[in-house]
Amino acid sequence: MNDERAFPKAEYRERMDRARRAIAAAGLDACICVAPELLCYFAGYDGHTQFSIQALVFGPDGGDEPSFVFRDVDRANAEDSCWLSDLRTYHHGQSDPLDLILGALCERMRGRERSRRIGVCWESYAMPGAFALRLAATLAPAEIVDATRVVEPLRWIKSAREMGYIRRAAGFADAGLAALRDALAPGLTEIQLAGRLEAAVREAGSEYSAMPTWLATGPRSKGSHRTPTDRRIASGEALKTEFSGVCRRYHAVTMQTMWLGEPSAGARASYEGALAGLRAGAAEIAAGVPVGVAEAAAFEAMAVAGIDVSRQARFGYGVSIAYPPSWLEGLDITRESNAVFAPGMSFVLHTYATSPEGEGILIGGAYALTEAGLETLSGGDLELCVV
Repeated sequence: MNDERAFPKAEYRERMDRARRAIAAAGLDACICVAPELLCYFAGYDGHTQFSIQALVFGPDGGDEPSFVFRDVDRANAEDSCWLSDLRTYHHGQSDPLDLILGALCERMRGRERSRRIGVCWESYAMPGAFALRLAATLAPAEIVDATRVVEPLRWIKSAREMGYIRRAAGFADAGLAALRDALAPGLTEIQLAGRLEAAVREAGSEYSAMPTWLATGPRSKGSHRTPTDRRIASGEALKTEFSGVCRRYHAVTMQTMWLGEPSAGARASYEGALAGLRAGAAEIAAGVPVGVAEAAAFEAMAVAGIDVSRQARFGYGVSIAYPPSWLEGLDITRESNAVFAPGMSFVLHTYATSPEGEGILIGGAYALTEAGLETLSGGDLELCVV
């Protein structure tokens, strides 16, 4: 057995203690988690295996060690990365993982049969609809509560070790940005440029990302979330990219727009407007400040600069442990959110504008809020780059 745990057992146990207290405060008798990021955070399990049914089952009692249900072919992976000893496996096609989940659940429900309030973290890409329906039908007539908002926020505040991994991931991302600037030249395709960027990120030490590298040039840059094609970049065009460095599954998402050759005066003005918005929003971030204050400040500055803020999806979002298909954490930095900034949070901040020529301009990167204030980890507040 190899010890591939990212954290000492004491840190995992402290996380589980907080989870138990949270579900107890919510009046839950037990909780079922299937999201791979939660399995990694609480159990230590690191596996790109969420295409199979996997579940962590635990109750509110302090002496209760969680049960981890997963496929038997992944046992070595679990033994190397998990701190848990209660590992319950099933064989694909021969046994039903739901039986193991229910068995672990029943063990925690003894003495609680009268209340039977069971929390399930429904909001996960790893919860197939068909399995969700079967699980709900099998748990009936128990009261089933969506525990996503009970459990997910527990990972928003990062420990010192977590921040260390995020900073390393940010270093990997910065290596990718540097390689992209060096490689940018007329005639190269978007795929070739993405390859140079991704190679540099990997060579720096990055694991695979939860989302692909988004990279688009010229007129394609006006679209959001566009993956690279065989289009060749020409002088005078913009290149827009968004990607991430990853360390022990902790992501540092980075983005930048740069020009191959001198941009127009209008494009410069649009970039400066987006940058002003980023700076204005970032200036409002401090412990105890509602996240909506930062977005309002960012969008107001952009509107003053003449930028259509209706094109902005949001000012930011939390990022940490992530698996495909998304690197987004539950923290949403929007005016509609009731979340409050706190030391230990890690997140993306970004702003968007469109040049008079129709090119998309995206600025932003990875940030952390520490006791000392807001810290830029990668990308972020970058002056317009002309190659």
